[in-house]
Amino acid sequence: MNLGTACYCPPRGVLNSDAFYENITKAKAHHPLFLFSDDARWNPSQLIQWPEFSGKRPGWTINNFLFFKSLEIARAAKLDYYIFLESDSRVFGEAWDDIVFTEYFQRYPNGIACAGTPVCWDVCSGGREFAKKVIAEAFAFQTATGIPMSFFSGKNPMDCSGAAYYPNGSLAVYQTEALLKIFAGFDLDIVSYSRRITAFDLALGRALWNYHGPKAVEHVGWLSACYSAYGNCVTTEAERLQMLRDGRMAAIHQCKSDSRP
Repeated sequence: MNLGTACYCPPRGVLNSDAFYENITKAKAHHPLFLFSDDARWNPSQLIQWPEFSGKRPGWTINNFLFFKSLEIARAAKLDYYIFLESDSRVFGEAWDDIVFTEYFQRYPNGIACAGTPVCWDVCSGGREFAKKVIAEAFAFQTATGIPMSFFSGKNPMDCSGAAYYPNGSLAVYQTEALLKIFAGFDLDIVSYSRRITAFDLALGRALWNYHGPKAVEHVGWLSACYSAYGNCVTTEAERLQMLRDGRMAAIHQCKSDSRP
């Protein structure tokens, strides 16, 4: 089985890239690390040409583009499963990636489309049985980590058109074959595709609902060896960095400072 990690490093001096590069290269990965960049000074695994993002674009377009470049890399490297990192993530310890993969396969020995820090939009819009299963998963995640799962809502309470359950994008483990099916055609024009869809992780959750309906919950898993946040309402950056330092987590997200644990 081929495992690895794919991540993008911004140019030197941009978005605390120096801190990210030092961190991701100092904490030696057990499996191959595919670091790609448009800055040759990093000596990346793959040097990419930065595309032209002309005109007005949704705020998540660039993150989507980097996610799909990672999926391309995973496919080219024949990875069966891979971890995707955004550059505002930090890792800690020798073989940090193997800690994450080990938990993944212990928890899901037959594999699962994706697993990480669980998120759900519009849980009750997915119906009673779906909501019961997601809330049970949320309780299990909280019991293991001490951190509540994130729930968001954008639908009218009378809207029963479905939910979106998925792992927060950075630090999740992805099954390459499953994602290539879900996002079929993304590589025909990655920039246009990245503009067209919503944020890639939410798009994944919606696609899983469209494919599986209430059984979408069976294709998403949670992990306690890493933690990926969106914002600082539930945990602060300082708390997340401390999770790394005291060994509670092998990897965390978000880190918007130049911290180098």
